[in-house]
Amino acid sequence: MISNTILLTGLPRAGTTLSCHILNSCPNTLALHEPMRPVDFTPAAGIGVALEYIAHFAASTREQVLNEGKALSQQKNGAVPENPVASNAIQNGLRPMDVSLDFIDVSARHLNPEFNLIIKHNALFTALLPELAAAFPVFAVVRNPLAVLASWNLVDLPINKGHIPAAEQFDNTLKKQLANTSDVLDRQLVILEWFCERYCRYLPGRWLRYEEFVSAPLSLATALGLPVPEEQPPIRNSKNSGYDVMLMEKLFARLNTAGDAVWQIYSRDQVGALMDSIRRSA
Repeated sequence: MISNTILLTGLPRAGTTLSCHILNSCPNTLALHEPMRPVDFTPAAGIGVALEYIAHFAASTREQVLNEGKALSQQKNGAVPENPVASNAIQNGLRPMDVSLDFIDVSARHLNPEFNLIIKHNALFTALLPELAAAFPVFAVVRNPLAVLASWNLVDLPINKGHIPAAEQFDNTLKKQLANTSDVLDRQLVILEWFCERYCRYLPGRWLRYEEFVSAPLSLATALGLPVPEEQPPIRNSKNSGYDVMLMEKLFARLNTAGDAVWQIYSRDQVGALMDSIRRSA
């Protein structure tokens, strides 16, 4: 284990990038959004080799930050953004990714040699559980599954088609299950259950809820044992307006057929309350 290094994973479109953005306001802390390329991993070599690669990346990142004042991350305008997806739909009515992998300048951050390094990858880190959780402190960002499914159906990403490449390259069972499932929404439900089952099994008590940290950003630092910034980051509202109600009704009905793990993280009452809120806002 590398000292002062924490790994974040989470449901895609659950606020994991926002969590990195918020954590970058903490003193002596650097949070990076998906700085490693999944194609640089070799699944056939085994999970042990993947863990060694992550440890090496963390160590080399520390050296680069301290010696050169820069770090590799998915970024927009030289920083980790709140949201990696464009605000407006461009192609096929879907919102594309709006970040690129590049070095960000952190020389003005005044990070000392003991700085806290946060590295976030969603599917990749989830696929490497439980071995990853035995080697590093790992936490998962979760969000109401109805909101997650809604977002999956609005973005120009593989998840929109019911695929999660970074996970499928390490989990052949998941890959085969998705290949044998024809309906896109059914594949999305398989993926949702896969994420939730792994968090229930391997990261109990290490869930960071989107609904909590958007209204209380400092709760993220507290949960991870990080220093609290002098000024509280801005509070974000978890909006329940602007949804296509017909789509949401369809997703709500299908979500209620989902497996057990989803309901261990969010109750049916919580999902139903979100659907009621969406109906009232329509």
